[in-house]
Amino acid sequence: MERLRTAVRRGLEGCDSLYRYRLGLHSVGPALYVGRICYRGPRMRFADGTELCPGTFVGTLHFNNARLAQIANPDRHRTGFEFARLMRRSLTLLAERTRADETFGDVSVYQGITWVRSHGERVGFQSTPLPQGWRKRLLSWHFRLITWAFSPTAAGTRWEPRFYWLTRDELLKNFGSERTRRARSVQFERGAHDVSQGVSIPDI
Repeated sequence: MERLRTAVRRGLEGCDSLYRYRLGLHSVGPALYVGRICYRGPRMRFADGTELCPGTFVGTLHFNNARLAQIANPDRHRTGFEFARLMRRSLTLLAERTRADETFGDVSVYQGITWVRSHGERVGFQSTPLPQGWRKRLLSWHFRLITWAFSPTAAGTRWEPRFYWLTRDELLKNFGSERTRRARSVQFERGAHDVSQGVSIPDI
């Protein structure tokens, strides 16, 4: 069984590398890869007033599958806090890049897909369910395979893919200054405690 799990891990890592290359994703800290695509969905308005219209660019957040799966621990409290630490570091670096990198100069909203239940409102995230259909089923099985290969101790996780949204303004407000980061880091860790009660590792 362990040989099969090792083979699957290598296969998934190869697929991830090819996926990142084809989409031109940039590594941002220990937890994230970031890209940008043209948005084709419905018009959206977020809580801070940011509007997202079809035809504009969105930043895409892709979690580092292998790195995040490896932090799974039978003690889900520890898993949640370690996840919070890695994500906080990556989001801080993303805020810095958002200010300095022209690649993301026209990005007003970032979007990711994860299996974590709705959370993160304290630090600006909004969550919406993924519509029923083949994409949701495929992602659910993909998440199951990643967990089986990288973190077999995380059995029992509920795989319910959801969209997560973070506007540029909320990113900079919550992670863009030292004083704000210190205050928000406490809130982020409290949110991670809530997440650790019901799920294991978020991913894309």
